Amino acid sequence: MSEQELRKYRLTGVEEPTDEQLEALMHAAGEEARRRGAEAEAKFQSELEQLVSDNLANYSCGNGK
Repeated sequence: MSEQELRKYRLTGVEEPTDEQLEALMHAAGEEARRRGAEAEAKFQSELEQLVSDNLANYSCGNGK
């Protein structure tokens, strides 16, 4: 299934997807989920590192006592 066909296909109650279409749709959904998960993990790690850095800076300046 081409990228263009995949983008045009819509799941409806009228027409069942072929096995090829369903496999392509599930593959695309899996790739998107993995990409979004990796982006969220990277953002979380970056924010966590910033929080730790800020807290260490505050503590070393005597503001954390």
